[in-house]
Amino acid sequence: MSRSRRVQSCRVFSVTRSLLVGIVVVLFQPISAIACELNHAEITEDKGIFRFQFTTIIDAPAEYVRQVLTDFTHIYRLSSSIIESEVLPSRQSDETKIRTKVLACVSVFCREVERVDIVRILASGELQADIVPELSEFRSGRAIWTITALENRSKLAYEATLEPDFFIPPVIGISVIINSMKNEFVTTLDRIERIAYINAKRDGEDDLAIAHLNASETTPPCE
Repeated sequence: MSRSRRVQSCRVFSVTRSLLVGIVVVLFQPISAIACELNHAEITEDKGIFRFQFTTIIDAPAEYVRQVLTDFTHIYRLSSSIIESEVLPSRQSDETKIRTKVLACVSVFCREVERVDIVRILASGELQADIVPELSEFRSGRAIWTITALENRSKLAYEATLEPDFFIPPVIGISVIINSMKNEFVTTLDRIERIAYINAKRDGEDDLAIAHLNASETTPPCE
C-alpha cells in the first residue's frame, strides 16, 4: 500500500474510532449521570382543560436542545406513546404541520388519539405549537417551549393548555390522569436531554478527531 493511501486509511480509522468511543461512552452511562434537573412540574385541570408548567435544566447546549425539538421527522423518539407521526404539507413556509397518533394509557384504560399541530418559531426564538381542532381529537391546545442558553447547559421551560374532545371514564379520576401525564412528560424531558447530549458529545468528538488529524498530517503513517 502506498504511503498516501496508508495515511488516508489511518485518518478514516481515527475519526471512526473517535466517534464510536464517544457514542458508546454516552450510551452506556447510568441514566442518573445525565438525568435532567426538574425544577418545576405542575399539571392542573379545570372544567376539562389541562394546564402544564414544567421547567428543567438540561445537560446539553441550547442549540442541541432546539435541534431535537425541531427534528419533526423523528418526533416519535421523544415518547414511546407516539405510535405514528408524519410531517404534513403546509401552506406557510414559516410553519410545520405535524400529525401524531398517540396510544394514551391510564390505569386499565387505553385509547389511540390523533392530533395535528401547527408549529412555528416565534421572533423571540420560542417554539409554539397550536392544535388544529378539526383534524384532532382535541377541542383546543397550545404549547410553548422556551430554551435559554446556560453556557454548556440549557434551561427548558414548557407551558401548555390542552382540552380533550374524547370520553374519559370518570372512574379513572383526574388525579390518576395527571400523575400519568406527569410521568410521561418527565420521560419525554429525559429523552430530549439524552438525544441532545449524545449529539453534542458526538460533534465534540468529531471536532477533536479532525483537529488531531490536521495536526498529525506531517507525521509518519501508522504501522
